[in-house]
Amino acid sequence: MSKSPIIINNLAFLGPGKEAALINFDYGLNVVCGASDTGKSFLIEAIDFMLGGTAELRDIPERIGYDRARLAVETNEGALFTFEKSTEGGNFSLYEGALKDEMRIEGGERLNAKHAHGKKDNISGWLLDKINLLDKRLRKNQQGITRSLSFRDIARLVVVTESEIIRQTSPFLSGQVINKTAEYSALKLLLTGVDDSAIVPVDEKVARDVGVAAKIELIEQWITDLKDGIESRELNEEELKQQKEKLDVTIEKKKESMSTFQSALDESITSRREVVEQQEQIKDRLGEIEELLERFDLLGEHYRIDIERLNGIEESGSLFVHQEKVPCPLCGAMPDEQHVSDECEGDVESIVLAAGAEIQKINRLSNDLNQTVVELGEEKEQLDESLALLNEQYKALDEKIKEAISPDFRQSQIEYTEFVDKRNEITTALNFFDRVERLENQKSELVEVEESESKQDTVDTKLSKAILNDFSKTIENILKEWNFPGAADVYFDESAKDFVIAGKPRGSRGKGLRAITHAAVTIGLLEYCKSNSLPHPGFVVLDSPLLAYYKPEGDEDDLQGTDLKERFYNYLVNNHSDSQIIIVENEHPPTMVEKQINMTDFTKNPHKGRYGLFPIKK
Repeated sequence: MSKSPIIINNLAFLGPGKEAALINFDYGLNVVCGASDTGKSFLIEAIDFMLGGTAELRDIPERIGYDRARLAVETNEGALFTFEKSTEGGNFSLYEGALKDEMRIEGGERLNAKHAHGKKDNISGWLLDKINLLDKRLRKNQQGITRSLSFRDIARLVVVTESEIIRQTSPFLSGQVINKTAEYSALKLLLTGVDDSAIVPVDEKVARDVGVAAKIELIEQWITDLKDGIESRELNEEELKQQKEKLDVTIEKKKESMSTFQSALDESITSRREVVEQQEQIKDRLGEIEELLERFDLLGEHYRIDIERLNGIEESGSLFVHQEKVPCPLCGAMPDEQHVSDECEGDVESIVLAAGAEIQKINRLSNDLNQTVVELGEEKEQLDESLALLNEQYKALDEKIKEAISPDFRQSQIEYTEFVDKRNEITTALNFFDRVERLENQKSELVEVEESESKQDTVDTKLSKAILNDFSKTIENILKEWNFPGAADVYFDESAKDFVIAGKPRGSRGKGLRAITHAAVTIGLLEYCKSNSLPHPGFVVLDSPLLAYYKPEGDEDDLQGTDLKERFYNYLVNNHSDSQIIIVENEHPPTMVEKQINMTDFTKNPHKGRYGLFPIKK
């Protein structure tokens, strides 16, 4: 058997002042394995990017500083060529030879990123020319209208990413209705070597509803993106609904419990506030009483002093009234002839009487004052007792409040918040499924419109039963060589454009078995084309075909304990020395084949072997 038309020689990323990220490949089996988050899946995406893929490179941190990517290929004549492209996208530069990590290269030939029919000045045409498929056409609809074959139509059949390898749909179809006819025509071209150039459209004047087709294509892309998101997050609608129902019950119970706690807490806080208000009122009144008692003490002192003064007046006046009248010692005047002062009438008796009356008045006031002081004292005593009781009430309520806001209650609040956040996450995840359902309904309506507007004679893409039987037999033989469970009676279902294995549709199996059977189909297409001298690039790139060994969906999807892994690697080593198989896997291949393959181990250990696709920062 002749060598493959093309194999990948190396992939490299370069940047100013950066150590080159270079990985080499060869004929036969190439395995890149090792730890997660080391760039294995990014490697597959980068290969597709350098083969003309339109998807932008993922902006991973390790890529920072690398401004260009290179892919070197080798033809079956032994000639080496290198494609170079900015990591931001754009056109390609083509160089002869395998450049690897040389930074500055002169004399490159420009290759356009956009496909042009029949021309080799673009990446698509250049690659198609190397596999003898330049100038080919594909039928794109039932009216027999054709379009130019692009290398992208071939690339999706040989480069299979992690998300594509586990899809439930046909390995030959992207899932976009608008492209279904052209994609199946591309398969027919590889299996027969005959394109659709000879087809004459049924009616070239038939008006196509471009708006409807464009809407269908856009909706298909949205659905694909959503399903990719669902698969990458490993979401299960039924499990999410069950989780949400349980969380609804838990949250409601937590809410009721916390509501009871909160009501009791609010009641205690209100009671404590009322107690504080009563305490303040009593303290204010006690302050007033203290102030009054101080003033009354001063007033009582004034009463005492006034009574002492008046008692003195009364006593001295009484003595004066009863004193015997005698002649003046100075002039000898008799009492009746003596002159009294003009300002004093000398009526001492009336003064004594007035002093007595004033004393009685002050005594009455003093008694009233004493009674008031006694009453204030009694009130103060009662208020002191009330304040002591209120202080006890405050202390009890304060302790109750502190207990209510204990760590257990705060933990309940935290748990409630966590449950609500988790429910919000699940609701967001369920929205993926709701959006897919709504979009699929819209798509179905648009497809019906498109089909109703296309009721006319059509040209169908058909493959002969003999070819499909031979192709199915190739897949069946591969699965048997791998000792795949129930690998018997493989046939091609033309309506689903997929295989049925032992009576069970390939796409209805678990994702682990979908991955390994997708790998068998992709490798089987390569083998069928080579054995029948039909055009094919000659290489295959697969991401995680042995998923069933470490991420099965259930017991039926679990291949652990079988010898499929060993037989899988042995088969590829023994049957593909003249072609190229590149496999990315988490687990290492069996030790017995390691020396027979080109293996690169990403250790994720800065002190052992190769860390990952990109050199670790020093």
